[in-house]
Amino acid sequence: MIPRLHHRLAALCVAAGLAISTFSCQKVPLLAPSGSSISLTTAVTVVPLGGTVDIIAQVIEPAGTPPQRGTLVSFTTSLGTLQPTEAETDTAGRAIVRFLAGNGSGTAVITALSGGVSVGGNTLRLLVGTAAVGSVRVTANPTLLQANGGTSTITAQSLDVNGNPLVSAPVNFSTTAGTIDQSFATSDQNGLATTILRTSTTATVTATVGVQGGGSTAPTTTTTAPPTTTPPPTQTPTPAPPASSGQQQGSVIVNVSSAPGLVITPPTTPPGEGLPAAFTIAVTAAAANGSAVRDVTVDWGDGSTQSLGVVTGNAVVSHIFTVARTYQVVVRVTDTFGNVISQSTSVTVIPVATPTINITPSVPTTPSNPTTVSFTIQVTPPTGVNITKASIAYGDGGVDTLGGVNGTIVKTHPYTHTPGQSFNVTVAVEDTLGRTTTGTTTITIP
Repeated sequence: MIPRLHHRLAALCVAAGLAISTFSCQKVPLLAPSGSSISLTTAVTVVPLGGTVDIIAQVIEPAGTPPQRGTLVSFTTSLGTLQPTEAETDTAGRAIVRFLAGNGSGTAVITALSGGVSVGGNTLRLLVGTAAVGSVRVTANPTLLQANGGTSTITAQSLDVNGNPLVSAPVNFSTTAGTIDQSFATSDQNGLATTILRTSTTATVTATVGVQGGGSTAPTTTTTAPPTTTPPPTQTPTPAPPASSGQQQGSVIVNVSSAPGLVITPPTTPPGEGLPAAFTIAVTAAAANGSAVRDVTVDWGDGSTQSLGVVTGNAVVSHIFTVARTYQVVVRVTDTFGNVISQSTSVTVIPVATPTINITPSVPTTPSNPTTVSFTIQVTPPTGVNITKASIAYGDGGVDTLGGVNGTIVKTHPYTHTPGQSFNVTVAVEDTLGRTTTGTTTITIP
């Protein structure tokens, strides 16, 4: 009966107009009459850390009508703060305060009271911060790194129990391999938090969000005071949101691609300068997480390079080194993913001997003039070298071309002379290496 007396006393105070009575009326607040009901509503069920939301207390008298404007309603919360903690109803019977989440995650239990009427056990519950986490989706860009490793951007999207982005949620990152630039981040307005993974082996990155939160609650609750002769109107609560696990994890796997295999085999014997040197290049496909070979290149170490294109299996490649010395030959295989694998070998190029030239003259012992002399010419080039052209100068001004001599050839030449005259005979050969070699002999005609 106290709330009804408060209403009557307030009306009497207004009619009396006495100063002393007015002073007394200001000390007595308007409260909801017995049999009224209070229901709490809010626009959301989830509030981010540092977020705010309006809390509306709807007061209905037993007759189903709003109470007198100015009826005082008091509010309490188990988490965060309310500003203000007391509010007066408007003409529609609504009292509005603002809930401030603060920096603590959990379930905020909010109640309202006016006179002897409160929301009782059917309080309003809000999931605050990470207590509302429903899922964590983790992605990586890229998901496949080169064979020698690299970096990948890891993005975790935190969603609340209603599937909306969870804002200002602390996210912890961990990895099974490699390192991450930062193990802690805070989600933005889209619920996104990022870090960078650096690894040279396959890694699983996990993002963890949240602490143990509350269970399923309804965003709108109604409490009715003890029955009176006029029953209050029926209140229909909004369906409860899904239960929050309070902690969720998501993971993504970042793979490291396998590179092709590469072996280079140099010649079994030292090659000669100017002669082809054969190398065997063996390319094998990657066992897992590999890609096709795009190109094979050879740096011969003498200032020249050669592209072999796509090579799979064994390829025999020859190269001519023009100077005798030791060379470092490097082979590089590039696959379509961009992996570059290289192997090197050294090869010592040796000088090549010049052709040997033997000239055997046959001078008649019986004097004559002119005297015909026979020459047996034997040219022996080294292995891998051929004679491209040859000539003989008889020493008396006469010259014959011999062509490409390889082996033995016989030439004759008549000499007009004086008794005992000598002639210097020269055979010159040019080989496939571009070298010119000469052999000489001297004859004396009786």
